[in-house]
Amino acid sequence: MQSRRQSASIYQRLKQRRMRRWRWLLVLIIVGLIGGAGYGVFHWWQLRHQTMMAKYPVTGAAIDQDAGFLDFQALSKTGVKFVYLKTTVGNRYTDDDFAGNYSRSGGSGNTLKVGVYMVYSPNSPVLSQTTYFEKQVGSDTGTLPIMVSVPDTGSSFGSTKAIERTVARLTAMITTLRTDYQQPVLLWTSIDGYQALKGKLSHTMFSLDDSKLTKRSPQDVQFISYDDNGSLIVAGERQSMSLMVYNGSKQSFDALSNE
Repeated sequence: MQSRRQSASIYQRLKQRRMRRWRWLLVLIIVGLIGGAGYGVFHWWQLRHQTMMAKYPVTGAAIDQDAGFLDFQALSKTGVKFVYLKTTVGNRYTDDDFAGNYSRSGGSGNTLKVGVYMVYSPNSPVLSQTTYFEKQVGSDTGTLPIMVSVPDTGSSFGSTKAIERTVARLTAMITTLRTDYQQPVLLWTSIDGYQALKGKLSHTMFSLDDSKLTKRSPQDVQFISYDDNGSLIVAGERQSMSLMVYNGSKQSFDALSNE
């Protein structure tokens, strides 16, 4: 016959086993809930992405040295149709990977359309910025419109006087680039920058930062950057780039990018 101490010991072990089972069951339930929520979020993101992309059949990316070495033919297989390559910032900085990116992006059999963009500085003389750009880039400007990225700063848009100064400086910059390259020139800016500049620069179109991909007239906005911190899996490796779309039909994009 078992003693009370033995019975208590057996009961205690059974109780501990049941507690361990409940703990494991609780862990499995929590993991299942987290996994289900994660799948739900991923599924929602996929549906949202597919819905947005259905409205914009031409997708692309803006690329700088943060992307690292990039296989552009592999990039074209992800569905991307165009790339914008970063060139210069102001009058003293050149993206380290521009020359290599430009050379590889035009490789044999590559179907990507290529454009370039420079970053405007409100603190450097306009002439020195365009001269520096032309010296560093030469004739390597691709077949898409040249893009000028205008940072959303107080120096550019902080007051009525700042906006007037920015308009005058960008007008001079755009005129120089159009004359020297015989290519269209776009301004890449924030929604606030767009509101400040729209209507003040004649015959100038825009590229916008807009994570919501708000539908806008293709006559005013040609490209939209919807994820500045985006990435794509290229040849099995995740690489950083700003994800963009062309705000129009495939036919109008083909006409835009004709050589």
